[in-house]
Amino acid sequence: MARKSKPWAVICRTPDGPFRTEHTSENKAYEKAREVRDAVKAGSSRVTWIRVEQWEPDASRWTLFDLIDPKEW
Repeated sequence: MARKSKPWAVICRTPDGPFRTEHTSENKAYEKAREVRDAVKAGSSRVTWIRVEQWEPDASRWTLFDLIDPKEW
């Protein structure tokens, strides 16, 4: 399969269900993760965990790269 234009994803779990964003680089994915973490610490977000995934082109699937507890990170 061809390379994805956004091979990094951030999935955030909330009591209302998960939401996902895709990113062009690892740095941009972690910028989003830090933004969510800061919102959790400020009390303006109910995210309970953040999952960072990377697209594996050889397997044509998303794989876990990092799992983050925003209250401890």
